[in-house]
Amino acid sequence: MSKRVDISSSRLLVASFAGAIAAGTLLLALPVMSQAPYHNLTFIEALFTSTSAVCVTGLTVRDLGSTFSGWGQVVVLLLIQAGGIGVLTFSNLFLIARQRRLPYHQRLLIEQAHGSLTRYSPAEIVRKVFSYTLASELLGAIVLSCRFAQDYPWPRALWLGVFHAVSAFCNAGFSLFSTSLEGYRDDWTVNVVIIVLIVLGGLGFIVFADLGYYLRGRLNGVRRMLTLHSRVVLLSSGILILGGTALFILLECVNPVMNQPWWGLAHNSLFLAVTSRTAGFNTVSIGQLTNPSLLILILLMLVGGSPGSTAGGAKTTTVAVLFALALARLRNRPQVEILNRSIPEDLVSKAVATFFGFGLIMTLGLILLQVFESAGLQHVAARSQTLDHLFEVVSALCTVGLSTGITASLAVPSQLTLVGLMFVGRLGPLLIGISLIGQRRRVEYTLPEEQVNIG
Repeated sequence: MSKRVDISSSRLLVASFAGAIAAGTLLLALPVMSQAPYHNLTFIEALFTSTSAVCVTGLTVRDLGSTFSGWGQVVVLLLIQAGGIGVLTFSNLFLIARQRRLPYHQRLLIEQAHGSLTRYSPAEIVRKVFSYTLASELLGAIVLSCRFAQDYPWPRALWLGVFHAVSAFCNAGFSLFSTSLEGYRDDWTVNVVIIVLIVLGGLGFIVFADLGYYLRGRLNGVRRMLTLHSRVVLLSSGILILGGTALFILLECVNPVMNQPWWGLAHNSLFLAVTSRTAGFNTVSIGQLTNPSLLILILLMLVGGSPGSTAGGAKTTTVAVLFALALARLRNRPQVEILNRSIPEDLVSKAVATFFGFGLIMTLGLILLQVFESAGLQHVAARSQTLDHLFEVVSALCTVGLSTGITASLAVPSQLTLVGLMFVGRLGPLLIGISLIGQRRRVEYTLPEEQVNIG
């Protein structure tokens, strides 16, 4: 029974995102959603934008601010919010508001989407997720609106503040500025607020709630421990942010684009390290960075954020478990261990399968883009495109939204490939696989062992 429920829940989750994308596509294709000279967007353009918004990616084939009307921008914002929190989380909130008990499969979906803490029921998690989201976005919107009011009239500044706050917290990376946040690259207020919102959204509610519970206990003199999940997320996120910042400072210190006083280089490198983990905003032109920096960005995009958050990627905990697995084998330890705790074998297998799934789909996506964009070209003529295509594929699959500037110029088959990658990346390869083929019955026997040479 539980397996059937798990399969049906996975299919319901996939169907909810597909339905939201379809509805968004139909709405964005309406003439009222765009402004001259972009009336009547093509179906592909509407589909691409809707998918990117629901999957909180941020890749665009049209400039959002100049292409879409006010109504179109509102629809995009609603799609971002629905995709960031989770489409089914909204329906669960309505059930809770009407004092209805959540069905078992709905409670299972909440745990799949946001994680679980033993001290909170699924219904409490839904309420607190909304409170956490709205409080974060509201505070961010207030500060950003006050800053933008120095450059724009108040109504425009307020809309800019709200849009960018929601986009940042949901790790979407959509901006109403044609050059993202490059115009505010030296503005500490905008940079700090966006960074904080990205981190809050990328950590996930479960980690934030656990951290708050721990700090309240410390203030009251009560000894409490963070869960292993929270400790792994916080430690790995800190290492990735600080390590990424240091690498970007080292690699870009002689780049004219980043050649500025050390504090400017430092905070733009910090912004890159944070935004590359699925946020998608940029304060410097990505296409003008050095190749080593682009490769570092690709690695950071692959890792992504944390489970139960608005971020994508293979997830920090997945990479942490894989690193611990390699370390355990090198040390000849019987079990995988992280921070003085053993990790169950089924979780280790899931981490391996997840990372393998991402790698397989990334490779397939890169091959398709190469076929659609470089077929018939000799290697000498096409080799400069490979890194751009790899960057675009990883950005779409890991729902980041950063681009070297080739998205709009890609052929329609390539754009449809990116649409598929964004959808798979938002839901995860394993969940997509389970929804399509179901879970196999566990086999209770093992076959005879025989050795093969490895390495």
